[in-house]
Amino acid sequence: MATVAEALNLALDHHLSGRLEEARQLYGRILAADPDNPHALHFGGLLAAQTGRVADGVAMIRKAAARLPLAADVHGNLGKALMALGTPDGAAQAAAAFRTVLALKPDGAADWFALGGALTEAGDGPAAHRALNRALTASAATDSEPLAEAFERAGLRLYAAADWAGATDAFRKARILAPQRAEAHRMLGAALAQTGDPEGAVAALDEALRLDPTLAEAQANLVHLLVTLGRFDDAERAGRRAVVLDPGNADAYGNMVPLLEQTVRVAEALRQGARATRLAPQRAAFHRNRLSLLLHEGRRDEAVAAGREAIRLAPTDAEAHLALAVALLASGQFREGWEEFEWRWETRQLDPVHRGFAQPQWTGAEDVAGRTILLYAEQGLGDTLQFVRYAPLLAARGARVIVGCSPALVRLMAQVDGVTAAIAWGDELPAFDRHIPMMSLPRAFATDLDSIPAAVPYLHADPADVAAWRARVPADGRARVGLVWAGSPRTVRGVASPIDRRRSLPLAALAPLADVPGVRFVSLQMGPGASQLAEAPAGMDIDDPMAGVRDFADTAALAETLDLVITVDTSVCHLAGGLGRPTWTLSRADACWRWLGNREANPWYPTMRVFGQDRSGDWSGVVARLRAALTDFVEARGHVS
Repeated sequence: MATVAEALNLALDHHLSGRLEEARQLYGRILAADPDNPHALHFGGLLAAQTGRVADGVAMIRKAAARLPLAADVHGNLGKALMALGTPDGAAQAAAAFRTVLALKPDGAADWFALGGALTEAGDGPAAHRALNRALTASAATDSEPLAEAFERAGLRLYAAADWAGATDAFRKARILAPQRAEAHRMLGAALAQTGDPEGAVAALDEALRLDPTLAEAQANLVHLLVTLGRFDDAERAGRRAVVLDPGNADAYGNMVPLLEQTVRVAEALRQGARATRLAPQRAAFHRNRLSLLLHEGRRDEAVAAGREAIRLAPTDAEAHLALAVALLASGQFREGWEEFEWRWETRQLDPVHRGFAQPQWTGAEDVAGRTILLYAEQGLGDTLQFVRYAPLLAARGARVIVGCSPALVRLMAQVDGVTAAIAWGDELPAFDRHIPMMSLPRAFATDLDSIPAAVPYLHADPADVAAWRARVPADGRARVGLVWAGSPRTVRGVASPIDRRRSLPLAALAPLADVPGVRFVSLQMGPGASQLAEAPAGMDIDDPMAGVRDFADTAALAETLDLVITVDTSVCHLAGGLGRPTWTLSRADACWRWLGNREANPWYPTMRVFGQDRSGDWSGVVARLRAALTDFVEARGHVS
């Protein structure tokens, strides 16, 4: 009669020779005689897994591993059997088995590779990434193609978890291991785009397309990156090619929408967006993009509906909530709009201003009497100038109010009623009990259209500064009219932001104002736009005192000497409006939400008049209305020519 060892050897011979049924029967007889035989459990379990009885195989190999705790090959085969279950839980258990193998023999490249694969399937991208890096360093002989694929899979997990740095590294490793894999380059491009490296992303996508020109997704992904770099013609070519390569790819149409919007082709953008939505109606981003386009066209109710649909599809999409907030605020639906506006903190737009204070944020509900409250600027200078109007309301509740802001605003903020001190960012803050970002103040005060704190002036220039500026720009009987024709370019890699291109106009476009009698123009223009003064329209008498301006306190003092301020939608309109000066704001067709669809009378600023474009990019109608209004303004005040 054969011994157990002899029977086991015969079973293995059958197994390795492909006589699987004979092997199965023999393993069974061995286990019937010796149910705890670890070798029969091990090899019998392997056979069970190989022949489709994966769960039975796992159970058998697990028993073998318990009896052979130092046998690395048994734990390794347990891991492989668990992976064959094809479930995340099985993959997690497999990872534990592979970790046992590595505890027994730490430098096995194949085992690190197996662990990386298990962790990827278990959903632990960061740990998978680390394991695959160990596999890469453990042996230069590791087969590069499977390892490249493993890095790609781990990278996808990291990408899905918004670990952009980890995903970028994983895709880079995949590209190095298999440089001819177009997908590795494409995915690297997608990850680099998320890290804020559009140049690197474009280079990776270009290489993907060199290797495989038919990659429609790479062409589609190029579009928004090329727009970011200001390469609009290249972006459009990439978008058109993507549509040709894959007419059924929703992204091929959807990615064209922001390009067309930024180049002010709203009707075509709506058509492309409609195609994208028909192909992928469940994509929240497409409805979010539609919202923006509808606001361009002044269709605010439809924009709100598009925002609600985006949020229905993606309830935690912060960008969708923020887009809805803008539509609601532009429609005058302030209460809901302020609530949605708080989602801005969950987007990437405000990362630089997350202050991380230990003190709690004031929500409006807590008693602030006797407490020090820090109001801090979070976005543009104009936003600070607009929303510091709430400081007197806080002071009226007994709070000691400190303002944290740009250095350019410190002197002016210190003169706001109710403000105890203004501190430049970067300087040491005094002790405070609560904080609140400026643009959360309307929510804290439950502001709606009827309760906007619109009393002006709430900004004040220093009387001594006003006197000094009055001496520099003395009265001569003519109306002194301040002019600002361009906003800050807000350039990104040398390209002006699309909003700035739409809100600014060339000084030459104001030429029709030159022949209005009785006007003396005073430039309040700062930044690159001031260079246009060298070619001011013929007959336009413009003083330029801005070389003497140190900060907004100086600009405020200068504005106090003027009869009227005419400005595009930039910080100066909020400055002049907050000072209570007569202010005419020239607004783009797709107006900022605060202008409420370019209503001529604005509830935030009682001394302001809004002149809105009828058509995006066309200032001629605005300037014609402006000239007529300026003529009436001068005549009504009896200024001389």
